Amino acid sequence: MSHDGSPSVSYETAEGVIPDHQSPDFPQNLGNSAHAASASGRLDSSKPIVFQVGSLGDSYWDWVHQPEPGQPRFFKNGLVESVSKTPWWVVPLFWLPIFSAAALHSCISLGTSLADLVALLLVGVVAWQLLEYLIHRFIFHADLRSYWGITFHFLFHGCHHKYPMDRLRLVFPPLPASALVGIVYTCLHLLFPSSVALPLFAGMGYGYVAYDCTHFTIHHCGRAMQGAVLGDLKRRHLDHHYRNHDVDYGISSTLFDVLLCTRSTAKDH
Repeated sequence: MSHDGSPSVSYETAEGVIPDHQSPDFPQNLGNSAHAASASGRLDSSKPIVFQVGSLGDSYWDWVHQPEPGQPRFFKNGLVESVSKTPWWVVPLFWLPIFSAAALHSCISLGTSLADLVALLLVGVVAWQLLEYLIHRFIFHADLRSYWGITFHFLFHGCHHKYPMDRLRLVFPPLPASALVGIVYTCLHLLFPSSVALPLFAGMGYGYVAYDCTHFTIHHCGRAMQGAVLGDLKRRHLDHHYRNHDVDYGISSTLFDVLLCTRSTAKDH
């Protein structure tokens, strides 16, 4: 069911839940389909796609918001292509030991009390949810028009809107994620003593892992997203993809969509 109580227009696949955006009952507010079809005709499907999309110019925005199935090749170089793909389980396997080590170090070596550790971890999780919201809304949905701006947008986020069921390009690869993690770590240590910075860092890291795993689950294990909270997260994120990409920027939480007035309402559906 949709938020207003009407039946959801969707279908289940082995890979997840995909609203049927071809249905005449489904709101078609994701871009000009004629422009999108024209843009598709200018792309050579036999070649890697990343460095082609920038040439689409303004029509890129209609094209990228008309979702399609598939897993297109991004790069000609085989090594770069393989590095750009990441199974979901790499995220917790790679990052959880690092964030847990930071939390333990703050307790064992820096004397952070257990109560302070728990409180700072929770603050860190909320801080991640704010950062997640800001990146998604203001960077991943920035209105970029230049060749390199469009290429950047497609590489980091547009590809997910265009090919939302590409399971190997849904979570962030460790290499680009490390740049963001490094920036967060440095900023926290510039602002706070290590006994505070490390638990905050760990909490933001746990929030990030939860975000990536939640995002993957929404698209590829949709039946696991049941109940009032998880089901709502799933519905709102799929609505962001297939109904209105200008609302519901939070993926792991709706907190900042509520606070910043970008949470969808019944009239959006």
